[in-house]
Amino acid sequence: MATSTMGLTTGRNDRRVTHRATAALFVLGGLLMAAGGQLHPRGSGETVDEYLLTMFSSPGWLSSHLVLLAGSVTGCLAFVAAWHSEAFGGRVQRWLPLVAVAWALGAAEMLPHLLAANDALALEHHEATPVLDLHVLVQLVASPAVGLTSAIIAVAVAAAAKTRPARVLAGFAVLGGLGSAAASPLVTATGDTRWALLFPLQTGLAVWLMGTGVRLWRR
Repeated sequence: MATSTMGLTTGRNDRRVTHRATAALFVLGGLLMAAGGQLHPRGSGETVDEYLLTMFSSPGWLSSHLVLLAGSVTGCLAFVAAWHSEAFGGRVQRWLPLVAVAWALGAAEMLPHLLAANDALALEHHEATPVLDLHVLVQLVASPAVGLTSAIIAVAVAAAAKTRPARVLAGFAVLGGLGSAAASPLVTATGDTRWALLFPLQTGLAVWLMGTGVRLWRR
């Protein structure tokens, strides 16, 4: 009996450690995403090219995207850890690999995104911009993938948790996910830089990551 009780206690402690490691990844990913968003340069100009050039010339371009890259990678690892530890239960489990893949794609997109500033001179002189073109192309897929799957998983987690904090956090994720998912396609399709106002809504995903991490930690 004593051995059985000890085994159960050890099992619970192991699960608690695993959940807290997962929770830490969620919180760290959210903090990095929020910090990167705050550091991101603010563009200006009537055309997309002018808007991009003002951001490329900012000293904050490199640092903000390095932080966002770290946040995307950490977020991806958080979803993988949540899947391995079954942190959210069976109903949410099936969605986690899809979200992890989407965040991995978002992290991969951050590389040409970061390096796109190297095409600033070519863009200014209306020459070929292969890295920038690659960034725009991949972002058209990656941003909607991250935004939509994050909104879906947030709603699924809230439905499974059935708590007010989870539902409030899901609201942030849905607003942030849908808004940031629409931003890149709208700017590309219309050439209207006013749609760029939707990009900062990604902060809603950062809030969800941090809040969800805190919820997991407190279990």
